[in-house]
Order: sequence, then C-alpha cells, then structure tokens
Amino acid sequence: MKILVTGGAGFIGSNIANALGEDNDIVALDDLSLGVAANLSANIRFVKGSVMDPHLLQELCKDCDFVFHDAAKSSSPMFRENPSQGVDVNAIGFMNVMESAKKNNVRKVIYASSSSLYNGSSMPFNEHQFVSPRSFYEASFYCREVLARSYYLELGVKSIGLRYFSVYGPNEAHKGKFANNITQFIWDVMAGKRPIVYGDGTQTRDFTHVSDVVNANVLALKSGIDYGIYNVGSGVQTSFASVVRAISEGLGSDITPIYLTNPIKNYVQDTLADTTLARSSLGFEAKCRLEEGIKRAIAYWRNEKVPVIPAN
Repeated sequence: MKILVTGGAGFIGSNIANALGEDNDIVALDDLSLGVAANLSANIRFVKGSVMDPHLLQELCKDCDFVFHDAAKSSSPMFRENPSQGVDVNAIGFMNVMESAKKNNVRKVIYASSSSLYNGSSMPFNEHQFVSPRSFYEASFYCREVLARSYYLELGVKSIGLRYFSVYGPNEAHKGKFANNITQFIWDVMAGKRPIVYGDGTQTRDFTHVSDVVNANVLALKSGIDYGIYNVGSGVQTSFASVVRAISEGLGSDITPIYLTNPIKNYVQDTLADTTLARSSLGFEAKCRLEEGIKRAIAYWRNEKVPVIPAN
C-alpha cells in the first residue's frame, strides 16, 4: 500500500512511518519545524513541505491508499505567541489534507486529536462526553473533529480521529522543551538536575507509550469503520511526583523535584482515558505499562544524545 504520513519526521509521525514502512510504500511529509529527517528509517521517502501547501498535498496523495495526519502544533504553549498560526496549521492544514484525500479517493484518513479536549470534564474521559475547548490549542483540535464529521456526512470522506493521551517514547529529542514530561524528567535526572514540577506534584496524566499509539493507528487502518473518534490511552493515571520518583530510582539517583507555583492558565490538572469504545470498536488495548515504558525510555536515552534545553 502507498501511505502518506504528515508530520512524518516528528515524534509520533516518525514512529508510525517507521512501523508501517516495513511492509508498505511510505511517504513522510514534514516541514521540519517540529521534526528531523534523522527520525526516519532509510526505506522511508521523505519530502520536506507543509500541510499548508494544498498543491503539494494533492501531488503526494495521488494513488495513496491511506493518509495518517499527525502534522500539528502539538502543544498548548506553542500557541501563546501566535494563536492564529497554530489554528491555521491545525485546522486549515487539516482541511487541506481532507480535500486532497477527497480528490484522490483516499480510502481513509487517520488523524491526531488531543485528550486536552476533555479539560474540565469528569473522569474517566469518554468519547460521549460534551467537550468545550478552553484554549486555542484545544479549539484547533476540536475544529479537526467537527470538520472530519462534515467531510464524512457531506462528501463521504472516511476518517478516524484518535485522541492521544500524554504520549512519550523514542524520537522526542527534537521537541526540546515541548517533549513529554516523562522524557524531560529523564533528561533532567540524567543531567543531575532537579526536575521542575508545577504545583505540588499530585496532578496526574494517563501516560501512553508511543508503541501503543502506533498500534492504535494500525488498528484504525485495518478496521472497517468509516468514521469515528476514539481515545488512545492506557486507562491508568499517575501523579508527576510518582513519575519522578520512578525515574530517579530507575537511574539510581536520589534527586527530588523542585515544586513551583503553576503559571499556566487553563491547566489540565488530571487526565484518565476510558478506552472502552476503542477496545470494542478497534480492538485497541494499551500493552506497555508505565513501569515498563519508563524502563524502555531510560534505556533509550542512555544511548541517545540528550538535547540541551535553554533555560526560559
């Protein structure tokens, strides 16, 4: 099969492209603003370009069976200086992908959404809950979901949206200060630095290893489902304090965090995925428990160059 992966040199996109590249013809599109071509295996065709270029997307979607759309401004802090740019990339870029898929009869688009849409909802989060975005970041992903439904109902473009929950794993070095908290905590402890935690460390996340995210994407490809939105998480919530403690123990360190007053507006305090729908519809169930995921991450970063992140 021929498959286009947008954001293909980024963190999640490169993991998807590399996994699918073993048996398929993969084209990875990335503007390298949040990715590096070195994340990709040698058998992946890399194209430097943006989802904001509809003509390029049209060309790359020719004869494509599937599109995995993971290009995005993928962190809320990325929206602070220029919200309109972030919304353009996440919403207009998504429309460009859907238009190209429609015109080229792509069988299905599988796209990234965000668990941050549940901000303010009761846990565990499930797909039937009403969501009301509180930030430009959340609104941009909500736009994707609304547009996907419209493209399906009006034009028959098939798609599956996956609401990712706090993903961590290999190929995050290029993200620097935007990398997952687990990854940044590992970098800090390896460097002998005390990780900075906002608040008292009791806030929680449903941390999800990228291998489980890749599996969810593959299951979405293989499914006969024409349209849907599904949570991709582990179904387990863990406090930041617990994560730092596990990382310190795994690295043989006695380093403890520095706790600071949280300066972030509309901060998501806790997340927990209800994956019942993903399990019943896609057959998805997270396999990598956090303890194993942290061990894998520590082993990976011991063999990789850890980026130097400038102090803010």
